[in-house]
Amino acid sequence: MNRAAALGLPPLFSGLVPRVIELREGQDLSISPTGDLYWVLSGVVQNSVIAEDGRRWIEGFHLPGEFFWADQASVKSQTAEALCATSILVTASSVLQALTSSSDAAVDSVWSWCARTHVASLRRGFLLARSTAVEKLSYFLMDLVHRLGGRREICLLMSRAEIGDHLGLTSETVTRTFTLLQNENLLRVNGKDVTILDSNGLLLNAQAIFST
Repeated sequence: MNRAAALGLPPLFSGLVPRVIELREGQDLSISPTGDLYWVLSGVVQNSVIAEDGRRWIEGFHLPGEFFWADQASVKSQTAEALCATSILVTASSVLQALTSSSDAAVDSVWSWCARTHVASLRRGFLLARSTAVEKLSYFLMDLVHRLGGRREICLLMSRAEIGDHLGLTSETVTRTFTLLQNENLLRVNGKDVTILDSNGLLLNAQAIFST
């Protein structure tokens, strides 16, 4: 068994000798100017862009088993930061091009990822432009539940300010909305630990976003 198979990686990495990067909590990923595809093995990666005036938008929080693309040639202000001890597998764009030109499995993996990313981007656009704070936070939490395999108890490694920078809300609004959802018995909050009590209620709050 090759190392890619031993790591439980998708067919895209079959036959490769994986290059794995280990990051400490708070450490930034060194992003190649030519663009690389990253696969999170463990931990959580926060992907951000920063405007010239200092405003930040957090594109997403990438969990184990998820891809993300980083390319500072196209988006010079893009950063990727580990929110805890994190392991990432890296595939250079040149290697990816060679793989997809010779492997149907690699093409299938990339297209599947592109399709999921496209849907997520549409939902994020609707979320940022047209949704209320309750809709945004409910969607954020239920999306995490889905990506974590249905887990109801979540440790949020990101701060309220970071959640706000992702959802287009102030940290104060995020805190108030958590309190509101807790008062409605949809969830229980204890610091960074969140327990989902009523997933149907949260899904109903975020119905307009999930139906996008």
